[in-house]
Amino acid sequence: MAHPQIKSRRQHIRLWFEFYKLALDDPDLQDNLAKVRTFYEPWGDPRGVDFRDWWKDHGYLFGATQVEEATKVSKAPNVLNVSIPLNLPVTKTLPEIKALIEAKQRERLQELGLDPKGAKSLNAGFGTYEINAKELRGRPLHEAHVIYSIWLEMGKPTINSDFLQAVRDRLLGRPKAKWLPSFLLVPGWDIDSKGNPCFTENQIRQMRRSIKKAQDVCLSVSRGRFP
Repeated sequence: MAHPQIKSRRQHIRLWFEFYKLALDDPDLQDNLAKVRTFYEPWGDPRGVDFRDWWKDHGYLFGATQVEEATKVSKAPNVLNVSIPLNLPVTKTLPEIKALIEAKQRERLQELGLDPKGAKSLNAGFGTYEINAKELRGRPLHEAHVIYSIWLEMGKPTINSDFLQAVRDRLLGRPKAKWLPSFLLVPGWDIDSKGNPCFTENQIRQMRRSIKKAQDVCLSVSRGRFP
């Protein structure tokens, strides 16, 4: 029942993608989404689209954003690998690096079907979208997304012991990923008025917090931010 690790940048972008899909179907968020329509326009409509297929055509939108030493050659389309001699003065290498970068930017824009001469900036068109959190905790966000999706599919039922049991049963009934959120690992320690075992109030509160977290992320995404 181990929870899948959510650590890579691509996995974090996938979370953004999945929360955006939920936001698109939320009637309460349509006004926000209308205000950021041009921001998300390059994404297209992701509803009904598998992330892996979408990423093939849209991954270039999430370019690298900082200069760092490369330990191996990157094949990412928005990354330029250069070799810089350390025995040369910076005043000599910087103009050469600038020329290389600008040439690569023009080439990349042409590959994307854009006119470098008509672009306001040579870096326009790729690397536009960035995750706002300095350190993103992917696991609780993934849990919140899964739980919130189930809650929506069930018609937003009352969040009580019966709902927790339904979520637990559904997660355990999946053919492959049978992980559970930590607060659902134990099926419940309390006894209800009929003498049946049920989930505790603390477990129910954690479920409500998880759903609230997902709602907050959807709200943030509808404003063009993640998370």
